[in-house]
Amino acid sequence: MLCKIPDIADGVISLFASGRLSTEDYGQIMQPMIENYHGKTGKVCLYVEADVLLEGWDHQSLTGSGEVQLPQFDALVLVGGPDWFGNAVRLLGPFMQGEVAWFPLGQKLNAVDWVATRTGLTD
Repeated sequence: MLCKIPDIADGVISLFASGRLSTEDYGQIMQPMIENYHGKTGKVCLYVEADVLLEGWDHQSLTGSGEVQLPQFDALVLVGGPDWFGNAVRLLGPFMQGEVAWFPLGQKLNAVDWVATRTGLTD
């Protein structure tokens, strides 16, 4: 499940993830928000907070029809999640087209500061 949460900072798409994410989560929630923000500001900064129940993407979302392909973004910060989540971000981050960071839930304020400075809307 992926759902919109109140924006943690101006210009930041803010989401919460739990359980197994699906193609519908991506196509109906994340992708339209990314396109909307990019059209308005020219920048896409994402904040995704996850709980320990996050399992990842369902198999069909990653292969075959309905495949998830994250559109271009400027910054993505992932917060919390299960133990494997931070390791996956550190492993895959260098292969992403934008800046990517992971923070444990206890450092949520640092994550908010990190992504907010990348919007170009803060001093």
